[in-house]
Amino acid sequence: MLQEDQDFLQIVSLVTSQLGCTIESVDGRTISINCPGGKEQEIKCAMAIEEIIEGKTGL
Repeated sequence: MLQEDQDFLQIVSLVTSQLGCTIESVDGRTISINCPGGKEQEIKCAMAIEEIIEGKTGL
């Protein structure tokens, strides 16, 4: 596994755990998450992941 992929998984794991969500499956860079708060919480989690990824890569 590439370092970039490991970093991505660590970020996703950190954010999902902080927001009370779980990772259901991983297929490369496609992650399926489940949040007890429903779609609204899933969207919040996905947006938080995106913000971190964009900040990390400087996009």
